[in-house]
Amino acid sequence: MWKLEQITIRLDAFEGPLDLLYHLIEKNEIDIYDIPIARLTDQYLAYLDLAEDRDMDGMSEFLVMAATLLEIKSKLLLPKPKNEAQEGPDPREELVLKLLEYKKIKEVTEDWRQREEEAALLLFKEADKAVAQLKGKKPQELEEFLQGVTMEDLYLAFRQVMDRKETKVDHVRSAFKGVPRDIFTVQEKMNYIRDMLILQPRSTFFTIFRKNADKMEKVVTFLALLELIKRKEVHIFQTTNFGEITITKYDGRDSA
Repeated sequence: MWKLEQITIRLDAFEGPLDLLYHLIEKNEIDIYDIPIARLTDQYLAYLDLAEDRDMDGMSEFLVMAATLLEIKSKLLLPKPKNEAQEGPDPREELVLKLLEYKKIKEVTEDWRQREEEAALLLFKEADKAVAQLKGKKPQELEEFLQGVTMEDLYLAFRQVMDRKETKVDHVRSAFKGVPRDIFTVQEKMNYIRDMLILQPRSTFFTIFRKNADKMEKVVTFLALLELIKRKEVHIFQTTNFGEITITKYDGRDSA
């Protein structure tokens, strides 16, 4: 036998009659698919009787639901027909469907509420002043990093590197056919050029290629240089026409 606590109830604490019904079902651990209408109706009416809010505008929806529950209760109290084939639909069916739909909405709403609480705990750090300054600064064109050096100049310089005579072949070592060649990546060569510019801030185009480098290593090194130019990490320039190409690390200022 259930007992209703003698406390003052405010109906505005519930979002509507379905919310109150759902609260009673959860509180009493009622099977939503097999609602004891008589018990639920009595408890629902007791809540309304104890309600502090007597405003008819606020009570109207709850009173309509009370009438619905009483109607369902009266139908269930009527004697059942002897012939089972004459039995109509369960009077509780429509109410159960509404409660199931309300349950889905309530669960989604609760999930959103939890996400809102979690989001409220997140703090975002403001961007550093340096980042704000970079955003307001006009981006430099790639030509500024080439300092008058054209891609044709780079290609001709690279051709000179490729046309240079390779170091003499060591016939003893060349006899070992099973030794694989070193495999170089563009990223490794980019780091190699970066390190070289730290040790030698003004390097020439030819010095970035190792003396014993084979053609594949030279190609990878050249590609690494082009990538650094593309990323605007280095400056390249010539002091005279057809002169030697100089490479410097970009420090935010023009090189000359």
